Amino acid sequence: MLMPVDSLSSELKRKMPNSRNKSKGFTLLEVMVALFVVAISLGGVIKVMGSAAKNSARLSDRTFAQWVALNELAELRIKKSWPKLGEVKGDQEMVDRKWNWVQKTIKTDDANIKRVELSVWPEGGKSDADPVVTVVGFLARP
Repeated sequence: MLMPVDSLSSELKRKMPNSRNKSKGFTLLEVMVALFVVAISLGGVIKVMGSAAKNSARLSDRTFAQWVALNELAELRIKKSWPKLGEVKGDQEMVDRKWNWVQKTIKTDDANIKRVELSVWPEGGKSDADPVVTVVGFLARP
């Protein structure tokens, strides 16, 4: 039985190993390099996500501490009392947390105005360390 030349040549090509017809895939070295790149990238992503979470918590603390200080300053204005010079310490609860504050009343050049500095820390925070926030206000004589 005679085969046409075209089909004979294609059958020979299929049966004979050909250098151009190698199996295609990745070598072990290429796979290891790719895994190394992925591992380094994931490490960076984890570090960035951790920093973002830490910054979010810090920003939340600063916001609530500022609200505590502004509330205390508003209470002084509402009471229309003339605070004594010096320091007063207290605490306030906000968002199910206790916040410690220190109010420093300072004399100004104008006898009818006093400067009030309110510094706030979360409860358990060290009051000798930097406060989370310090708010400055001025009170006029009632």
